[in-house]
Amino acid sequence: MLKEVLGIREGILADLHDDHEEVGALMERILATKDQHERTELFHEMMSKFLAHAHAEQKVLYRKLEKSKDPEIRKFAFEGDVEHEAAENQVQVLAKARNKESEQWTARMTFLQEAILHHVKEEESTGFASAHKEFDRDQLEKLAEQFRREKEKLLATA
Repeated sequence: MLKEVLGIREGILADLHDDHEEVGALMERILATKDQHERTELFHEMMSKFLAHAHAEQKVLYRKLEKSKDPEIRKFAFEGDVEHEAAENQVQVLAKARNKESEQWTARMTFLQEAILHHVKEEESTGFASAHKEFDRDQLEKLAEQFRREKEKLLATA
């Protein structure tokens, strides 16, 4: 309980937090620039990192949380899957758009940023607390290794 209160991030939770920070910073940079070329490059970088993160997280962490005996933990994992799916759909719409300088594209990107920030806030509170309930330190470290391997595999094929 103290770990959750203090916000201690260990194992996979530290990796997830670092990814959240990286993707968040990329979204900030995307919205801060008006240059089409720079926006496109930053968006593609953000997209590949976000998708690899989301898919690896779902496979390595959410699948295990979905098997919890605690219905609240299972609910969190299932909702996380839905939030990832919604964000991924938005990313695909943004990726297909030609004009990444338009007001419409910027509005969609802002919506995506807000949706991801909401997801991260919930995940780093409820989700991390759930993971601390389900797994000990060694298990969190093993999950981190699996998460890193899966994410690297996904990034290599992106």
